[in-house]
Amino acid sequence: MGKFKLRIPSGVYKLASELNLEILSVKPLQARDCPPILFIHGAYAGAWCWQPHFLPYFSDLGYPCFALSLRGHGDSEGRSGLANYRIDEYSNDVERVVRYIEVETGRTPVLIGHSMGGYLAMAYSRKQALPGLALLAPVPPEGLLGSVIHLFWRHPQLLWELNALQNLGLPPRLDKLRELLFSAELSDDALRRYVFQFQRESDRALIDMNMPQFDQRPPCGSPAVLVLGSKQDLLMPPHLVHSAAKALGVHAQMFTGVGHVMMLDAAWRKVAEALALWLESLL
Repeated sequence: MGKFKLRIPSGVYKLASELNLEILSVKPLQARDCPPILFIHGAYAGAWCWQPHFLPYFSDLGYPCFALSLRGHGDSEGRSGLANYRIDEYSNDVERVVRYIEVETGRTPVLIGHSMGGYLAMAYSRKQALPGLALLAPVPPEGLLGSVIHLFWRHPQLLWELNALQNLGLPPRLDKLRELLFSAELSDDALRRYVFQFQRESDRALIDMNMPQFDQRPPCGSPAVLVLGSKQDLLMPPHLVHSAAKALGVHAQMFTGVGHVMMLDAAWRKVAEALALWLESLL
């Protein structure tokens, strides 16, 4: 199962008899009576996207923090079969890691999902009651088609860059990556660090997410829900974030000055502070 090291993200943990999944974990220096947090990354990314800012920030607040890499992502096994993984298989990864955290900590985690990870967190919340559900720039229940149409008509060059990454494995040009995913305030050095960590996504999962979610049931047990988005997000524009929030019966909180990948952007802290305030309300 691997060893936790205090305040140091670590480990690729063997879960059941299936693929090894990478789980970054940070235990707080001072434990509190609070639920653990599981961070779920979006498409083209991995657990690494939570490591620079959100894992240390929330562990410093006393929350046991975990971030998984879905199969074929980051340092998880399964890269060779990535193209054919379905969204349901990603959901199985989330379920396995939730069970692992429950065994490890004795508590069900709050799920915080970004983009595709928000889609997965929303789907999982219909299966099991959660203490809280937070979605950052989530894929809405109607699927990705609205995002694709938005990019096609408003930002065709950015759509081409995304397709070049997906179909040719070519990392986006720095200026286009910034325009698509980040704000103008993110430093060039940070942008260079991130560009080569993005990867291809499952073709099958992207096709699955183009379709609407046919299961429109509300989350089990009526957990506290938070939906966050950005007014400058080109990939998941405000009307899609508001649609996801409406489906969950809440109002989306919208930021300015951050892009789609808000947990890595220059103004990540204001997103983290909004999440922290909401998490405190759960206690």
